[in-house]
Amino acid sequence: MVITELEPPSKDGKVVWLCVWGVFTLLNLIGTLNANRVVQFVFASLTALFFLLAAGVDNRDIHILAGYVGIVCGSSALYLGWAEVM
Repeated sequence: MVITELEPPSKDGKVVWLCVWGVFTLLNLIGTLNANRVVQFVFASLTALFFLLAAGVDNRDIHILAGYVGIVCGSSALYLGWAEVM
């Protein structure tokens, strides 16, 4: 058996993959319009996060901004989870 080095995935494929997840979360956001505002905020920030990550594949500054949006999105999701438990 011969083991060869694998080529890294192309950046175009990563952009498409992130955009598909962005569209999926956008559709979920539309489904949460009757829910409370925190659920809407989590899905809105997650949608923005996926599209920012897709745009940040070739741009370092947008990628850093996406990191901050990810922290906000994760924090709001934690808050939502704790609020549901309480």
